[in-house]
Amino acid sequence: MHLPPLRIKIRIVSIFIGILLGVHSFEIQGKTLQLKVTTLNTEWLSCPDNGPQDDELQINNIASVISMMQPDIIVLQEVGTSNDYATIDTLLSKLGDEWSGSVNSNSDNNCGQNLGIIYRKLKIQLVGSSVLSSGMSSQGNSYYYNWSSGRYPVSYNVHVVDGNTRIPLTIVNLHAKAMSDETSYTRRKGASEGLKAILDGSTYNTKNLIMIGDFNDYLTGSQCYTCGDSPYKNFMDDTENYGGLTTGLMNPYYSNPVIDNIVISNELFENYVPNSAFQEVSATNTIANYRNTTSDHTPISALFNFQVEGTDPDSVSCENMAFSETFASDLGGFIPFSVNGMQTWYWRNIYGACISGYSGGINNENEDWLVSPVFNLSKMQSAVLSFDHALNFAQIETDKLANHTLWISTDYVEGNPNAATWTQLTIPVMPPGNNWTYVNSGNIDIPQQFMKENVRFTFKYLSSTTTAGTWEIKNLHFNATCTISAVAEMSFNSFAYGMNRQIKIKVNQLSPVSIYDIMGRNVFSGVVASDINIPVSRPGVYLVRTGNDNHKVVVK
Repeated sequence: MHLPPLRIKIRIVSIFIGILLGVHSFEIQGKTLQLKVTTLNTEWLSCPDNGPQDDELQINNIASVISMMQPDIIVLQEVGTSNDYATIDTLLSKLGDEWSGSVNSNSDNNCGQNLGIIYRKLKIQLVGSSVLSSGMSSQGNSYYYNWSSGRYPVSYNVHVVDGNTRIPLTIVNLHAKAMSDETSYTRRKGASEGLKAILDGSTYNTKNLIMIGDFNDYLTGSQCYTCGDSPYKNFMDDTENYGGLTTGLMNPYYSNPVIDNIVISNELFENYVPNSAFQEVSATNTIANYRNTTSDHTPISALFNFQVEGTDPDSVSCENMAFSETFASDLGGFIPFSVNGMQTWYWRNIYGACISGYSGGINNENEDWLVSPVFNLSKMQSAVLSFDHALNFAQIETDKLANHTLWISTDYVEGNPNAATWTQLTIPVMPPGNNWTYVNSGNIDIPQQFMKENVRFTFKYLSSTTTAGTWEIKNLHFNATCTISAVAEMSFNSFAYGMNRQIKIKVNQLSPVSIYDIMGRNVFSGVVASDINIPVSRPGVYLVRTGNDNHKVVVK
């Protein structure tokens, strides 16, 4: 049984300040460290006999997909390696110096289906790895036979690094027996039972554990239609200790559940970002003929948040954001999603992002979305979006406004946008609708309720058999300004906040004022009759007393 995780709160208590200001204690705020973990079966990578025919194109495409996804950790299956050609080294050289990785070889030829890991060196430290090669027999077979005759799982112990903080994490990368026949199913089931016995044992049962890879079967049900339950039912039924993150994901090519899966231990239940497991179709869509040139598997990712505690709020910086996308070379990080119709968003270097329901000499019915990358606006005071756009063949005003719209969401992750909650934003300036003249949209202020972490906006296009405009968008700018560095508390008598190395105090009557730093040192005392700006020597948390009112103020 996985024991409940130990959580320690770091508090600083100042008795002096508590007595003086009536503040018994205050907690140093932490910051959130986000981790993205991904799995990808690379389909016989570097094997000349199997998989995609052009090995050089395949490895270039794999590198491009990883660069597009930007995971912190990605585990790989079916990675060839040999003394003559180390595939993982070639892949790392294409990714660049910020990446590192290793491969655990069970076969010393380039057609061996080995397991590997690649990670960001600045964020991840690989402590060690081990092959889980010793386990119990099950379902009438040896542990060796159940794991595809020795294609054992590999356990990676890593540290997620943030300054002096080290968060331990154990990644178990697996590649189970393939095929949908009953014998293969039985081997997967036996392998799952053997692996769970290992992970339930004392070596692993208190670790932050992620079991991830090519399960070659579903977490609910099975691709073996005569076999009934999932071979991983033993994990899925143990809801106290394990959770499957990918149970709701469907393979769009076969209309069945995914076979690349992620399961976590209960130590990570609170760290997993809800509903963040998704298929990286936006990355694979950038590769021409991906399933034939690169892999027959779509990468799957999940997000985790870790609170780095005991961090001074002032050390968590906020920087103004300036994002731009011209759409001159591709759709950037924007995700095209076609809900209905054969036409979809595309790009042209002169015209930018484009969409039209007119094709084959007729108007066609379409619903197409172009969804932005995710933005973290949680520390922002304001955000403004603008872009240039042109619109033709949309002269009717009602059609123009209804079919070419802008929306915003805080709960979209991946897949059909209609499954998320969207709020429409008004585009101040729309093109005439009867020519190719570009106009600027005007500034679109993002409402305050969307100053959150998981923010995306989207362009939504509709067409019908009677009207199909052509919409072109380029020179997009999305700018956000940091919140004023203050934690302010108001009362009837006074108001205090911090800004630009000053504490600004507003009073409406003659009031005694005292200011103390985090250590309880008095930095100002006096009687204030009107508004006053009091300079402080350094950023930090200050406690301000104005008359009988107490304020906690953060100054940057």
